[in-house]
Amino acid sequence: MPNTIHSRSAGAIAIRMLRSFVAEHLADLSEASLLLGGPAAQRRFLRLVSRLRHASRLEPHLRREIRWLHGLLTLELVGDPDATDPDHFCDIHPDDLVVTGICRFADAMTELLSALPVEPEHAATPLATKGARVAA
Repeated sequence: MPNTIHSRSAGAIAIRMLRSFVAEHLADLSEASLLLGGPAAQRRFLRLVSRLRHASRLEPHLRREIRWLHGLLTLELVGDPDATDPDHFCDIHPDDLVVTGICRFADAMTELLSALPVEPEHAATPLATKGARVAA
């Protein structure tokens, strides 16, 4: 049986780390999301911030949004018309100082992602847990 206490505390630590990082760099991350992906990306980032503030655990949707932000910052999403607005990204000159800042955020996000607890293969829902008890 998995150690749920350990995974819960690891998830709580991960949430605190993410909250701290986002709070410390909120304005710059918001600006980076706007520069790299346009207004839609900035709105998505701000929704992520709101969800992160209210999250009690690291749910799959929150993980996806964190990975999305990482993809935006690392330019993995550039060229994907469903993920970013390429007109905004093209306006950034490679020698602009903002690029250095975005690269630092991308590196920091990479470290944060590597520190997140491993996502369980299947979440233990109340219904699944009830079925397991009935089967036992």
